[in-house]
Amino acid sequence: MNKRGQFEVARKTIYWMMAGVVITIVVVSFAMIMASYKSKLNYVPEKVRAELLSLRFVSTPECFTYQDEITERIYPRIIDLNKFNKETLFRCYHTETEKGYKDYNFRLYLVGENKTLKTNNYFYKDDFTLFKKVIVKKGGELVKDELRIYVQTKI
Repeated sequence: MNKRGQFEVARKTIYWMMAGVVITIVVVSFAMIMASYKSKLNYVPEKVRAELLSLRFVSTPECFTYQDEITERIYPRIIDLNKFNKETLFRCYHTETEKGYKDYNFRLYLVGENKTLKTNNYFYKDDFTLFKKVIVKKGGELVKDELRIYVQTKI
């Protein structure tokens, strides 16, 4: 093989090595862009997540929502004051004892009744507050009230 042939082989080898590096960079970049795009598509804001989680407090009979004993009909946004206690909250929503501080934790405050409940890993670090207009059933009467839900996302 003459000098010119050796130069051609070396030149092609260098070209394909550079082309391989460039192709690898393009493929990795495309994969990262697609992963970033997918995560942006699935992103749900913290306030929306907290709002959806907090709906259980005013919409399910396992929590504080009033349920008629005879018809078993559930009345959303009507809070049964007899259910508004620590035991019901623990059955309704609680987080792990050891790692629950990473989850959403809530402090519920009924303004008119001046009653407060908090979940098991709530440490008075309010990230934001949700306000819900509710009706409180105490005894036989219904009273308009406001439920403030203080949300702690993570510590």
